[in-house]
Amino acid sequence: MEGWDFIDDRELDGWKGGVVCMACQHFTYGIDQHCHTMVGCNLRQKQLQQGEHLKKRCKLWVRPC
Repeated sequence: MEGWDFIDDRELDGWKGGVVCMACQHFTYGIDQHCHTMVGCNLRQKQLQQGEHLKKRCKLWVRPC
């Protein structure tokens, strides 16, 4: 995930409620070599800016199985 680019903010919509990136089937997270948390989208193969996973979503959002 460290080599992934960041998702363009224009691809994300602001959202209030439970339908945010963190609640998506494609959401993933990990840590980098400095033990910093990284969050991203497996489907897009891109990282999210810190905090965006809590307040944004995209058109590819899918409820977890």
